[in-house]
Amino acid sequence: MFLPRSLRLLFVHAIVTSSVMLSASAETIDPPKPETQLCQPSTLIVSTDFDNDYPATRKGKIEGWNAAIGVWQVRDQVLHGDELPEDKHHSSCTWRAEATDLVLTAEFKLGAAQQIAFGCRDAIAPHHHLARVYITPDALWVTRMSGIAKTTKQEKLTELKVPVERDKWHKITIEICADQYRASIGNHILTATHERFADTKGIFALITKGQGAQFRNVSIWHGTPKEKSDDQR
Repeated sequence: MFLPRSLRLLFVHAIVTSSVMLSASAETIDPPKPETQLCQPSTLIVSTDFDNDYPATRKGKIEGWNAAIGVWQVRDQVLHGDELPEDKHHSSCTWRAEATDLVLTAEFKLGAAQQIAFGCRDAIAPHHHLARVYITPDALWVTRMSGIAKTTKQEKLTELKVPVERDKWHKITIEICADQYRASIGNHILTATHERFADTKGIFALITKGQGAQFRNVSIWHGTPKEKSDDQR
């Protein structure tokens, strides 16, 4: 069928425009880097919005994250993590990557869960526990850790007795730089120091105890230590 030149040009223009739009939509946009005190975020390791629904899974991948213990699923653009009584262990969803200094940001909602935690383990198999920040309805604390499974040990280094609303979304920023650990949850700041924090990290974990915890917009960057000002030295 013969088309007039004007229609042919219009048709070609439509194809080119559609191709450009599809190419642009396929590009991933890095999340904004958070304001930090210890580490300057540098190379992005992972950023997951959890905006694609995934069915409930006990062992499997969810947008690259590993549903390791408990049951995890994505619905309504939120990652839901529930502990299962038969596991006799808190639930965890993990990401594997090696980093020494790092920055992690996320949004979370406690829901009916007893507590949630953001944890990391070291980079040497079998990947012993290294550090965690815990969040409950009435307290926040940071622990340094060692061991794995039945050999796990932890020491609480700092704690704030503050209320955390169950049904509200909260933002968290975690910085681990050399032997320093800093977590900001809303207006609350936790800082701790331990030589264990300087070890290379190999696994990052979202951890829940109980049921009803939710996560979204989880991002991890490699970090570059910030230089201290004269009044910080």
